[in-house]
Amino acid sequence: MRIGPIILAAALTLVSTSALHAAPTQCETKIDGEAVTIFYNTDDPTFSSLRERFLRRGHQCPGAVVITYLMPDLSASEREVFCANYDPKTKSHSLPAQGRRDSFGRCVEPSKTCALVNTTKQEAIALMGMGQRAEEGTRPGLLSSTISAVTHSSGAMILSGNAGALSGLLSSVGAAASAPAVLAGAAASVVVIGGAVYLCSDD
Repeated sequence: MRIGPIILAAALTLVSTSALHAAPTQCETKIDGEAVTIFYNTDDPTFSSLRERFLRRGHQCPGAVVITYLMPDLSASEREVFCANYDPKTKSHSLPAQGRRDSFGRCVEPSKTCALVNTTKQEAIALMGMGQRAEEGTRPGLLSSTISAVTHSSGAMILSGNAGALSGLLSSVGAAASAPAVLAGAAASVVVIGGAVYLCSDD
């Protein structure tokens, strides 16, 4: 039997098929009501699932691609703590949110919208360290009793509590002045990931 040529032909077919799938493409979406065209590669890990690849209708952008567009400085694994805020009525995305994703990269439930806090890398590292020490119990009094610290599977440190307590925490590392305004009594979270800090709260 001439198995060699058959295997070679199959391998060439597989390479050709993969090359066809790994092609630059584009999709259309709305972000805060404004029409946006996003260019991306179908082989990129941000194209979140095979289900999405084959069942997506038309040229509507998948949620994971929208998150990548809005958070280009984070890696695919770092972006896993965020989901795409999508309004089916307006068919528009808004700023990313902190929450669980569905198979399309969109938020499973209403989630806190996140805005970037203009911090230095040193300030982000300081917040990460404070959260880790509080979570480990080595410095139980380091954070306010109204703030909890949890490490997400993506590596993100999530500090959750009321906005007033979190503003005080940001002040302690010199970042409060650059934080987005949040109602004092509102529930909020600070997400520290990839040297960046995001303040997430209900709209």
